[in-house]
Amino acid sequence: MLSYLHGYHAGNFADLHKHLALWLILAHLRKKKKPFCVIDTHAGSGWYDLGSEQAAKTGEWHGGIGAALAGKDAPEMLQQYMDHVSRFDPLAHGRDYGVRDTDEYAGPFYPGSPFIVREMMRDEDELVLMELHPRENETLYHRVKRDPRIHLHKRDGYEGLVAMMPPAIRRGLVLMDPSYDVKQDYQKAANAIQQAWDKWPTGTFMLWYPILEDGFDADLRKSIGAIKAQGGVLCAELAAEHGGAKGRMRGAGLLVINPPWQFDQDLDVIGSWLAKTCKLPGPGHHTIRWLVPAE
Repeated sequence: MLSYLHGYHAGNFADLHKHLALWLILAHLRKKKKPFCVIDTHAGSGWYDLGSEQAAKTGEWHGGIGAALAGKDAPEMLQQYMDHVSRFDPLAHGRDYGVRDTDEYAGPFYPGSPFIVREMMRDEDELVLMELHPRENETLYHRVKRDPRIHLHKRDGYEGLVAMMPPAIRRGLVLMDPSYDVKQDYQKAANAIQQAWDKWPTGTFMLWYPILEDGFDADLRKSIGAIKAQGGVLCAELAAEHGGAKGRMRGAGLLVINPPWQFDQDLDVIGSWLAKTCKLPGPGHHTIRWLVPAE
């Protein structure tokens, strides 16, 4: 199904948790001069206007990035990311960021994963994006087409990931964050990650998933936890105890294969602050645990 549009949810607490984890991994990859690649299997439209009709309909960003920007005593690592977001202004870049004179923008703006990666890349790094939704793909194309480091594919992210393994640059990250608007996505995600890791066992893989009252996240953790990666498999969750109505998201999790050194400690500090600061369906908490210990 291709009904999901991320613009309704951009910048909410789950998005923020995922993007901060992405930021930490990118900061680690930048520490070495060797080039890195990032493969984003469900890329969306690249960046989002939080003043748009979509974002205004849910208002979710107010409890995520909005609450974080207004929060106090943020950890230094998180503050660096929020400074980056507060400065993010695609209008200043014009056509290089796909801004079109025919469109109207309200702002503020929030970068999706493609533009978080784009602004952390160096000249020798590469970003591979996949987006199957026709409208999202078209929008993303206009926003990244002027950057030769970025390669966009209109294809299924599950199939495309496995087909592209291993990447030419053998140092980097796979980010997979499907919409899970059909329950089959849980198994598709698990199968694709397993097959991709089989072909690229030294890569870092990060899989995002929602935590629902009636969700399938336990099966997903079990499947990914069966991957015996040398660098381990880490599970990090930001959630409330209860999510209210059936089908409502009460939290979100990340499964990270081969995370960087000290990533677990850094993310736990950030996640604990988010749990106290952001708006979740109820009192929030952040948990970190190793499903497979690093060797």
